[in-house]
Amino acid sequence: MPRQKNRGLQNFLPTYPAPTRTRRWKMASYIRLSKEDLQKIRKGLDCSNSVKNQRDILNYFYETHAEEFESIREYVDDGHTGTDTDREHFQEMLADIMNGRINCVVVKDLSRLARNYSDAGGLIDNLFVQMGVRFISLAENVDSFLDPDSVSDIKVPITNVMNDNYCFQTSKKIRQVFDYKRRIGQYIGAFAPYGYIKDPADKHHLIIDPDAAEIVRLIYRMFLEGTSKHGIAMYLNEHGVPSPAAYRRMKGLPVSSDADNPMWSARTIHEILTKEIYTGDLVQGRHRVKSYKVHQIEAVPEEDWVRVPNTHEAIIDRATFEKVQSLLKRDTRTSPKGRQVHLFSGFLRCPDCGKCHQIFGKSHLDETAQAYHLPVLARLPIDPAVAEACDAGRVESLDTTELEPALQAILAR
Repeated sequence: MPRQKNRGLQNFLPTYPAPTRTRRWKMASYIRLSKEDLQKIRKGLDCSNSVKNQRDILNYFYETHAEEFESIREYVDDGHTGTDTDREHFQEMLADIMNGRINCVVVKDLSRLARNYSDAGGLIDNLFVQMGVRFISLAENVDSFLDPDSVSDIKVPITNVMNDNYCFQTSKKIRQVFDYKRRIGQYIGAFAPYGYIKDPADKHHLIIDPDAAEIVRLIYRMFLEGTSKHGIAMYLNEHGVPSPAAYRRMKGLPVSSDADNPMWSARTIHEILTKEIYTGDLVQGRHRVKSYKVHQIEAVPEEDWVRVPNTHEAIIDRATFEKVQSLLKRDTRTSPKGRQVHLFSGFLRCPDCGKCHQIFGKSHLDETAQAYHLPVLARLPIDPAVAEACDAGRVESLDTTELEPALQAILAR
C-alpha cells in the first residue's frame, strides 16, 4: 500500500469556511422629491418620482431581498432640490452612517441621491467606500457590494453629468422666465407684502388689503410725527394689533416658514418704512441665488434692481415715502423707555457757533440716578478726546473742568 506524505499533519491543519457573500445589512431607504417633480405630479404629467412610487419600489426591493437585510430605515426629503446636500433627512442619514446605524443606502435612481455631479461622485467614490457602505441604485443596476465594477462603470459618471446638466438647464430657464416677468411688472414673490394680497384673478398682481394697509399708513404717520421705530412697535403691541406674521395666520394667508414672530419689533417697523412697493412701484430682483449649485442668497447692486412704476395701487404717496427715507438716515435712537425722537436727534451743528444741542436726544441721567438713589457727580460732554483718553486708560490726563464736581464730592467724603 503506497504511503501518503504528511498524513499525520492533516488532522492538525485548520479548515476555513468557503468565501461567502452573505451579509446582513442595515438598509437606508432614501427618497427625494424635488419641487419640479411635485409640480409635474400636481399637473398630472409624471408621477414616476412621487414619494409613494419611490417608497413602493424600495419596499418591494427590501421585501424580495429580506434575507440580505437585518433592518430598514426610511429617509424622505419632500420638495428639496438634488443640487443641495443641505437636506434635513439626507443629513440625518449621513449622521446615521457615521454612527454605524446604517451601512447600506438604496435609491430608486442616481438623481434621487444628488443631481450635483461632484456631490454624487464624492459620496459614491469616497464617503461610502471609506465607511464601508453598500450603495444600490435600482434604475441603473448599480450595487457596490455584489458588483463592485458597476460603480466604476462609465454609465454612473455619465448619468451624474446628465443629472447635473438637467439642473443647470432647468435653473437657466426658470431665471429667464422670472427675469421676463419682473421686467413686464408682474409680482413674482411667494407671499404678498404686508398691506397687500394677491389678486384672485391674477396672482402676479397686487391689490390692497384694507385692514393691513391702514396699519401701514399709521406706521408712516407715527414716524413722521416723531415716534421712534421702537415706540411704534410698543404702541402696536400694547393695542393688540397683530404682527404681519400673526395677521396672515389669522386671515388664513400663506406664511413664510421663518415668519413666526407674533409681536411687532423695531426691525419689522423698519422693513415696512423702507418698502418702496407701498408707493405703487414694483422693485424686484434685489437678491439672487449665487448659482444652481450654491444656494446662498446674495445682495444685488441697486443699479441692477428691476423697477417698474405704477403696477398697483399705492398705500403711501411718493412724497411721504421720500420724506421718511430722509428721516431714516438720521440717528433717531432713543432711550429704552423713550418713544419720541428728539427734534434735533441726528443733527450736527457747526462748531463755530458754540451752541450746544442734544444730538442723541434729551438726557435721562437725572431720572436714572434718582431711580437708583444715586447722586449725579458730573456730566461729560460727547467729545472724541474724552473717548480716546478713556479707551487708552489715560482719563486722569484730561484737561477738562467737567470732572471737578466729582472730585470735590470725593474729597468731601
